[in-house]
Amino acid sequence: MRKWTWFLRLLIGGLALLAVAVGVFPFSIMLKEMFEQAPHHLAPVVVILGIGLYLAILGFLAAAVFVERLLGNIDRNQAFSLEAVTNLKRIEWSLAVVTVGFWLWLPFIYTITQLDDAPGILLIGMGLSAIPLTLTVFMAVLVCLWEAALRLKNENEQPI
Repeated sequence: MRKWTWFLRLLIGGLALLAVAVGVFPFSIMLKEMFEQAPHHLAPVVVILGIGLYLAILGFLAAAVFVERLLGNIDRNQAFSLEAVTNLKRIEWSLAVVTVGFWLWLPFIYTITQLDDAPGILLIGMGLSAIPLTLTVFMAVLVCLWEAALRLKNENEQPI
């Protein structure tokens, strides 16, 4: 079991480093160039895009930290504990922040769709913004299941 949690930690850590690297350098340069070159009526759309990008990155980094804590609970054989449920709830809220960040991209994608007259781009953007929403709903269901399992565990451990 520990080799799988180690692998997940390595994977989440690598993705977090990638998110930080992409967020610090390419996105900041891209957003600066877009803001400087965009017509004045599209400047708010670029600002909203920037807020959405960084909100999604921050939400992902927060989720990565809470996943690391949850994997620590699993390694200590405390998967069904109050601390694990708390970490799952925090992961759920972090994914909700990522979802909001992705939704803030939609005005920019809509603007691109209108400029290029390509409605398929909007469908792709809406599909991509549905991914973190789906993960958030899945985490909410997982939290409910985990709480029910914790209640059952606590009931079974009580002395008669």
